Amino acid sequence: MQGNRVELDTFNPAMIARPHAFYAELREKMPIVFIPQLDAWVLTRYEDVREVLRDHVQWSSARGDRQTPMRNGVQLESVAPPGTLTMLGADRPDHTRLRKLLAMDFTPNRIGHLAPHVASIANRLLDSAGDEFDVVDTLSVPLPVTMIAELLGIPPELGAQFKRWSDAAIEPMHPDAPADDVRARNAEIVAFRAYLQEQIHQRHEEPTDDFIGRLVAAHDEEEKLNDDELLGAVNLLLLAGNETTTNLISNAVLALCRFPERQTELVENPDLMDAAIEEFLRYDGSVQFTARTAMSPATFHGQQVEEGQTVAVFIASGNRDPRVFERPDELDFHRPKAKHLGFGDWIHICIGQFLARMETKAALSALLERFAPFELAIAEEEIPYRANFNLRGPLHLPIRRC
Repeated sequence: MQGNRVELDTFNPAMIARPHAFYAELREKMPIVFIPQLDAWVLTRYEDVREVLRDHVQWSSARGDRQTPMRNGVQLESVAPPGTLTMLGADRPDHTRLRKLLAMDFTPNRIGHLAPHVASIANRLLDSAGDEFDVVDTLSVPLPVTMIAELLGIPPELGAQFKRWSDAAIEPMHPDAPADDVRARNAEIVAFRAYLQEQIHQRHEEPTDDFIGRLVAAHDEEEKLNDDELLGAVNLLLLAGNETTTNLISNAVLALCRFPERQTELVENPDLMDAAIEEFLRYDGSVQFTARTAMSPATFHGQQVEEGQTVAVFIASGNRDPRVFERPDELDFHRPKAKHLGFGDWIHICIGQFLARMETKAALSALLERFAPFELAIAEEEIPYRANFNLRGPLHLPIRRC
């Protein structure tokens, strides 16, 4: 650390695997700091993070970036054109317009009836598991992929292909990535885009009552979103509908391996599962940070952020702030109801939060019922993580029955 700047390599595997000590140091010593790789001021304390998330007037979500990034002289392909509005990158009134089109499909009432079906899928996936297996490959990847594919109206048997496309769309490319790697990644994105466009075209010709079909109807009949926004919305649903929940399930299983007494507690008190899921979201949620743009100057801890500068609010750090959460590095299913930020907050709170909770509950309930007690099958320091600092989760997580 130097002055009000800190170097952070978000491609460093050790930092991806173990970021919380770094967050703790920033919270105490430098609660606002500039990180060059992110080109952003970083906030790590709960109250600061929550303030930014809740003030959508001062802190804009609209990126306004219409430039195509390059890696080693090769342009990075994107599923939707750069600058396409989605819920994540829009302010009101566009945010309201885009979110309203999707919100009706993600209410507790619309999602709630799926619970038995989600539970049956989780149990079916575990039918093939032996006494030792990889939680990621067996459960936390296929469960969310299967569910979002069904909801979108896409054949679930394409799950493995969707995972490859999803990885290509979400995993960041290192600034020094070889040109051949960039081209291989671009080929996946082009194939992904073509598939989604074909699915959209089919529903123009023959309307359906799945998620994609209802978005196409909103485009064709009510003109509530343009062609690029339609593609962007379908892409966002597919990616957000599986990537974040995959990591939430995997991180929760890892937490249960770290604190085996919590396994016993849930087995003996299954009614604690809902509270447990909120604690998993606080303790080790999927999303590390999100970014906002200052619409006017603002000051945090004596440091001014100028209009137009970017602030990255570290949700994962705020969720372990000892000013708000007692013994924040412990897993405790009986915490007072301090509000975690695992799904964000205010107008941008995660639209798929009810589905994510349901899938995580189904996965963990099935796993605990059928395999508890379980433990890591490798040393924790040997767990490989996906090369994505922000959407953080294990690439593989082998466990075994104790």
